[in-house]
Amino acid sequence: MQTASILLDCRNSLGEGPVWDHKAGELMWVDYNEGLVCCFHLTSKKYSATKIAETVMVAIPTSSNNLIVAVNKRICIYDPEKKELIKEVIIQENKPDNRLNDGKCDANNRLWIGTMNNSAENGEGALYKINADLSYEKMDVAFTLPNGIAWDKQNKKMFVVDSMMKKIFCYDFDLEKGVISNKSVLIDTAGEKGLPDGMAIDEEDNLWVAFWQGGCVVRYKTKTGKVLDRIKTPADIPSSCCFGGEALDTLFITSSRKYDTIENIRKFPMSGGVFTVKPGVKGMITNFFNEG
Repeated sequence: MQTASILLDCRNSLGEGPVWDHKAGELMWVDYNEGLVCCFHLTSKKYSATKIAETVMVAIPTSSNNLIVAVNKRICIYDPEKKELIKEVIIQENKPDNRLNDGKCDANNRLWIGTMNNSAENGEGALYKINADLSYEKMDVAFTLPNGIAWDKQNKKMFVVDSMMKKIFCYDFDLEKGVISNKSVLIDTAGEKGLPDGMAIDEEDNLWVAFWQGGCVVRYKTKTGKVLDRIKTPADIPSSCCFGGEALDTLFITSSRKYDTIENIRKFPMSGGVFTVKPGVKGMITNFFNEG
């Protein structure tokens, strides 16, 4: 079993949503509680953290060199040159205690994102699709804490984590129409320590899932649900992961410090950092958002 090493001791309150920006050659992620969009250039080692709101859950590059971000109930376009939010839409659910959570873009550059109740009440969340013009559609319901999202290489399957249910769901996916169907439980992670959180998929169509309070990232075979590999992390709360680097052969792992115990932070002083490991398999290129 490999152990990830520290890339950046940034001590995020809640590092989340890592994406590899292949155009800029840098890793991007958010610190949710601090409202920060963080970037680390792999070659120059330059690190930046820009506050864009009180909280931010998702930040993904767009086709217009902006970012699409999730801020509480709002999907926004952020202009990094002007350093301001220039467009927004509020996801109307008639659920005042709900907010947006994790999200990813599909191969046709639409954003898929989940909502959850702030107290993670059972079944109050949903899954949405955001189009280029920021119009949105509710695609599924009855989630509790929707988290990691991924698609297989052929774009025939879509995978979604529900952390509180401790399940990874699988859908049939129609890329052209942007619709999902035939939901099923692919993996029940009840036997694992911690909760499944953010995830990535490799070029062999196997999932890498970060386990909140589990201290590891687990690789699952998507056809069988079998555990193939496990990466230990120097933090008890790894939150998400993505593949990146020039060859897409590096797994980057974000983590949380705020939600850990004092005892664990003494044991893992780099909690809240970003970790890295070369797991022996490559990932797939990050899909950006098509900004209409």
